[in-house]
Amino acid sequence: MNEALFDPVAARYDSWYDTELGSVSDQVERHLAQSMFKTPGPKVLEIGCGTGQYTSWLVQEGYEVTAVDISGEMMALAKKKLAAIEENTSKTNRVHWWHADITEIPDQLETYDGIFSMTAFEFVPEPEKVLQKLFSRLKPGGCLMIGLIAGMSAWSEYYAESARNKPNSVFARAALYTKEEICSWQIGGSAEIGECLFFPPNVQTTSEALSIEEKREGNPGFVVAKWVKTIR
Repeated sequence: MNEALFDPVAARYDSWYDTELGSVSDQVERHLAQSMFKTPGPKVLEIGCGTGQYTSWLVQEGYEVTAVDISGEMMALAKKKLAAIEENTSKTNRVHWWHADITEIPDQLETYDGIFSMTAFEFVPEPEKVLQKLFSRLKPGGCLMIGLIAGMSAWSEYYAESARNKPNSVFARAALYTKEEICSWQIGGSAEIGECLFFPPNVQTTSEALSIEEKREGNPGFVVAKWVKTIR
């Protein structure tokens, strides 16, 4: 198994969502991702579940989730988050947790109605090859959807500066791709692209961020790409 980059930062990972910038960024990214993810059935594979930020949404939407992550520390936090939801909700499906490196398990996967991943493929070597294998695990009509921090944006520069200032930062190991690069990947048909995070990281308030976001000017800081398997 490759190095679990996020193990050392797991305990403080969710603190980002408690900041004003983190909260509004999550808001716009989540709105885009949730609006684009449509499957023909309930069986979903989530890659890079992290601390369960999206796992919890998938479960509450009624999906039957297999959640994969290379970081045992992140997954432990996700399990706690989902356990709390299960205690308070009678109609949730249990998650199948799989501590693994996605690059090492494609041949062990079942077939799925949907494959979902948010901010994970920046850290996956040769993402195009991995996504090709994952696409082959979709049922007819199923969708493969990933969300990525976009290259050539104010946000990619923000994370690059973080990596320069902190060489041990996880972002020192990230590869950030532009929309054009993602569209060039030969996954399965053409990609449907969604864009968000048009406000810069130095925005001062939530209201200012949402005002800039509404104008949709300049390069997006976040891209969601979706490929759908044709029904033959």
